Amino acid sequence: MKAYLLAPLALSLGLFFAAPLSAADDLAQCQNYMVATELKFKYCYQDKVAAERELEELKRQYANERTALKERIRELERELENLRAQLAAMTEQLKQEQDNSSQRIAELEKTIALLQAKSTGREKDLLEANQELERRFNAQIAELQRQLKEQADKNQEKVGALDEEIAKLMREVSNLNQELDRLKQLTKSQKAELERLKAQEKELAQQLEQEIQNGEIRLKKFHDKLTINIDNRISFDSGSAKLKKAVFPAFQKIAKILANYPENRIVIEGHTDNDPIARGRFKDNWDLSAERALSVLRYLLKNKDLDPKRFSAAGYAEFQPLVPNDSASNKGLNRRVDIVLLPRVK
Repeated sequence: MKAYLLAPLALSLGLFFAAPLSAADDLAQCQNYMVATELKFKYCYQDKVAAERELEELKRQYANERTALKERIRELERELENLRAQLAAMTEQLKQEQDNSSQRIAELEKTIALLQAKSTGREKDLLEANQELERRFNAQIAELQRQLKEQADKNQEKVGALDEEIAKLMREVSNLNQELDRLKQLTKSQKAELERLKAQEKELAQQLEQEIQNGEIRLKKFHDKLTINIDNRISFDSGSAKLKKAVFPAFQKIAKILANYPENRIVIEGHTDNDPIARGRFKDNWDLSAERALSVLRYLLKNKDLDPKRFSAAGYAEFQPLVPNDSASNKGLNRRVDIVLLPRVK
C-alpha cells in the first residue's frame, strides 16, 4: 500500500508519526495499538468483575459466621437458663428435705423421751429398734444431702463453663465485627487509591501523549496497578541493555510524575521474546531482561526526588508475554520494559 494512501487511515486512528514510515511499519503500529487497547479493556473488565466477586464473597462469609455464632450464643443462654432453674429447684428441694428431717427428728426425740419415761422391757426393745431406724434414717438423709450437694456443685461447674464459653464466643463475635470494620475501611482506602491511580494515569497520558500516539509507550491499568509499557524499539538496541538517548525525555517525564505520588511502590520489569541469545555478554534472556530492568531503574533514580526504598527490579525473560510469540509483530510487543505502579494501602 502506498504511504500517501495510509495517511488518512493513520489520522482516523488518532496516530501521529514524527517521520514517514514504510507501509509495513504503519501496519505494525496499527496492530500494536489495537492489541494494546484490546488487552487494556480485557484486563480492566476482568479485574472489576473479580474485585466485585471477592468483596461479595467476603461479606457473605462474615454474615454467615456472625449468624452462626449468634445462634450458638442463644442456644447456650437457653441451656444456662435451664441449668439455673434446675439448680434453684434442687436447692429448694434440699431445704425442704432438711426442714422435714428436722421436724421428723424432733418428733422422734419426743417419742423417745416418752418411751423412756414409761419404759418396760418390751418398750426398751422398741426404743432400741426405733433408735436404729433413726440412725438409718439420718444416714439416708445425709447421703441424700451429699448427693444433692454433689449434683449442685456439678451444675455450678457446668454453669461456669457455659459462662466462659459464651464469653469466648462473644469475644469471637467482637473480633469478627472488628475485622469486618477493618475490611470495610480497607475497601474505602482501596477505592481512594484506585481514584489516585486514575488521576496518575490521566497525568501520564497527558505528559506522554506524543509517545503514546507513536506506539512507543502504552499505559495499562489493571485493578490495583498501573503499568507503563516501554516499547523496546525506543529503549534498547537488539541484544543490548544500554538505554538509547531517544527514550531519555520520556523517562524524565515519568520520573517527575512518580515523584508526585510518594506512596506508590514501583517495580521495574524486564521482558523479552522467546528468541534465544546467540552470543555476547548475556548468558540468556533472564540475564538480558534483568539488566534492562536495572538500566531503567538506575536512570529513573537520577531524579533525587524519588526514594530508592520504593523501587525494585525484576527480569522475567520470555515467560510473561503479552501475546503469543508466533509472529514478528507479536514478538515486538513482548520485548518491553514495564514500569509497574502499586499503591500502598495502610
